[in-house]
Amino acid sequence: MLIRQGFPCAARLKAQRQALVRRWVGCRRFEFNEALAFGRSEMAAGRKRPGYALLCKRLPELRKAHPWLAQPPAQALQQALKDLCAAWDRKFTSKFGAPRFKKKGQGDTIGLPQDCVYDAAGGAVRLPKLGDVRLRHSRPALGKLKNVTLRFEGKRLIVSLQTERQINVPAPAGAGEVGLDFGALTTITPSAGVPIQLPARIGRYERRMKRLQQSVCRKNKGSGNRSRAKARVTKCHRRIAAIRRDFLHQQTTKLVWSNALIGIEDLRVKNMTACAAGTMQAPGKNVRQKAGLNRAILRNGWSMARSMLEYKVAWRGSVRVAVPPAYTSQQCSCCGHIGAENRKTQASFECVKCGQTENADRNAARNILLRAKETLAGRCQPSTAGYAGTHACEGAQRKLQHPRPRSAVQGSAVGLPLAGTITELCLSANLHP
Repeated sequence: MLIRQGFPCAARLKAQRQALVRRWVGCRRFEFNEALAFGRSEMAAGRKRPGYALLCKRLPELRKAHPWLAQPPAQALQQALKDLCAAWDRKFTSKFGAPRFKKKGQGDTIGLPQDCVYDAAGGAVRLPKLGDVRLRHSRPALGKLKNVTLRFEGKRLIVSLQTERQINVPAPAGAGEVGLDFGALTTITPSAGVPIQLPARIGRYERRMKRLQQSVCRKNKGSGNRSRAKARVTKCHRRIAAIRRDFLHQQTTKLVWSNALIGIEDLRVKNMTACAAGTMQAPGKNVRQKAGLNRAILRNGWSMARSMLEYKVAWRGSVRVAVPPAYTSQQCSCCGHIGAENRKTQASFECVKCGQTENADRNAARNILLRAKETLAGRCQPSTAGYAGTHACEGAQRKLQHPRPRSAVQGSAVGLPLAGTITELCLSANLHP
């Protein structure tokens, strides 16, 4: 199997060279915005939107009109034009809409697809017009180097090395089977074993972030103190995200190594975390409670864990099955009886038919595993990617003949969500059989 994988590393650069890279990022942002403005003007005049070839022909003229555009490598500006054309193409295939102008401080990245040399032994990478850059990498990048992306996270410069290599998909390391129930209070509840909960230190950082946000509100708008306070909040956010990402990497790797079959729910996290405020004509209900639930769902990183499982099971030879989530928390894992009266509280489950008593999340995880087995056996149709509720297994099929209508607060249907789009990870779209 031919795969592409990203290896992010922090760069060891002095202030002078780091300032040079920041100027490169600014040139790349200017080129992107100028090409976007040119394309909009052409379409406003009734002409065809300019493609990549036409935009590249204008690049030498722009470099003559603005000599400082010659500072970064030409391939970096060409890559910006490729990104713009790809953004226009995604307008018709995704929910993001037309590309927008970039602003300083948001998405400060620059791509170098050619003439980059990686030295794994020395822990450095040679970049055009910049020379050797030492890296803080904990492990060497495996495979052939395809491109390098530089991005700023606050004051740090992150170098992402994307490599390509051929791997042999082995037999599953473990013979176990597990169903995973993603929850708001408990991050992941497996069908057997200890529940997986986020590290406690995330709570400490969240309390610190609350104090920092209060500090931002006390600062005058536009002042230097406010900008520094906002930078401290951003740093705390990055720290929480790094802890969550590292924790989910460890747990998903353990699950893949110890199980040959992993069943999960096919959840539409984008729709589940939509704002419930509604509109002036149709105001929402329980808006504050729904906002708290949204924070709990996003805090546990359901989409991130799912995307990690997607490519890890493909690399390890395991099987991941996404099943419809309908009635998994109301169905008894022992007798199969479905009823809302089975779950009287959030944490406990008691079947009114057979009397089985179990933790509600554990019972749901066992139902997920059972549906995953039925899917592999052909007794149940697999759920479509990103959409829950169109297919169900025997017991729940009768209740899903007429899908539940969307409320006025939710509005029209939303396109397929991108589950766990993480730049530094290799997703299933990067897998080449």
